[in-house]
Amino acid sequence: MQAYQSPPCPYCGATWNQPGAQACANCRNPLPPPQPSYVPPGYPQQPPYPGAPPGYAPGQPYPAYGPPGYQQQPGAYGPDPAYGAYGPGGQPPAAPGTTIRLFGQTFTLPVTLPVALPALRLPSLQFPRRIARGAFGLVVGLIAVPVLFVVVLPAVASGQISSANQSLNTAASHEDRIDAAFAPAFTLRNSPSDPVAAKAQFEKLAKSFNDGLSVTQADEAALTSVDQRLTFLQWLAPSKGASITAARNRLKGAIAGLKQADQALTIAANEVKVIQPYNDALIDYGKIAAALARHDLVGAGAPYPDAQQKIELAVSNSHAAGLPPQIAKQVSSFQDVLLNTESLIQAIQAKDNAGIKKSTDAMNAALKAMSTPDETVPADYEAKTFAPMQKAYVAAMKAIKSGS
Repeated sequence: MQAYQSPPCPYCGATWNQPGAQACANCRNPLPPPQPSYVPPGYPQQPPYPGAPPGYAPGQPYPAYGPPGYQQQPGAYGPDPAYGAYGPGGQPPAAPGTTIRLFGQTFTLPVTLPVALPALRLPSLQFPRRIARGAFGLVVGLIAVPVLFVVVLPAVASGQISSANQSLNTAASHEDRIDAAFAPAFTLRNSPSDPVAAKAQFEKLAKSFNDGLSVTQADEAALTSVDQRLTFLQWLAPSKGASITAARNRLKGAIAGLKQADQALTIAANEVKVIQPYNDALIDYGKIAAALARHDLVGAGAPYPDAQQKIELAVSNSHAAGLPPQIAKQVSSFQDVLLNTESLIQAIQAKDNAGIKKSTDAMNAALKAMSTPDETVPADYEAKTFAPMQKAYVAAMKAIKSGS
């Protein structure tokens, strides 16, 4: 009678396990559930397992397998300790995390977060091991939190205070450039009476104001950004509270001065944005008037489309922030002058005497309104507006340079 043979153990190959056994009698590893013994008709029967190799006795470790000609190295089998472990795909496991980045700065933590621990083969030890790993992670977290607030965040705060000082010094180094942009703002309307000669001057003024404004706004944005970061760190790094407060006070003073320069140069740039197209429309109007004096009605009407386009641009720009209301009113009146001049040309061409009189009266009324105080910007407007702003800016830059 043939002795009973169980399916071979997937770990050691033992075939003498009892029917229904859940663990191998030899290696003690869990056995897979029994498979159905039914074999479909025509399905070839697998040959029986040949049995344990010669010299093997129950309870002994199963001999290691090697290909023909392979010599087993002496000593316990296992990975060479000289080589590091590799993860799936032959890639080395990630190194424990010891660095963090905050606000662009890298810091090394004095604690090392553990890598994932390998799971044991025995299912009975999985749950305790997970508990132990969770408890260890909690301990590491409890250590890392004080380290973050005592070591890392104060270091971040120190770095941001240094950034604040550097940004302040950069802003102060731009004072000469911004003062140079301020200078023509006080006399920007002192242009030649000939609009053709004034055109080049206004182009130069526009470049000066825009360049100065770009520098001012860049400095203002840099200081505001670092101040926002210090505001956040002031709550998280109380040990640096006094230093952060001092740095923020310096930043606030500098930002306030830069805002004054920003406002002044913005008004000056906006004023030039009105004057430039207004001046171009004046040039066209001069051509229209000259053609009318020669009784050249075709030549008088030719510049009108361009003049209309330029004066519409001036009107749209005349409502920008900071501009005095007289500018918008005067530009609007000049638009009426151009419109009624075009109507006059059409009335002359049609020999419409009533139309000629109506257009002439409306044109003269608009010209008269342009010279009234209600539509005339005071000569000292720029001096009174920009001088206090420049003074505040200069004082802020002086405070930076003195370290106060």
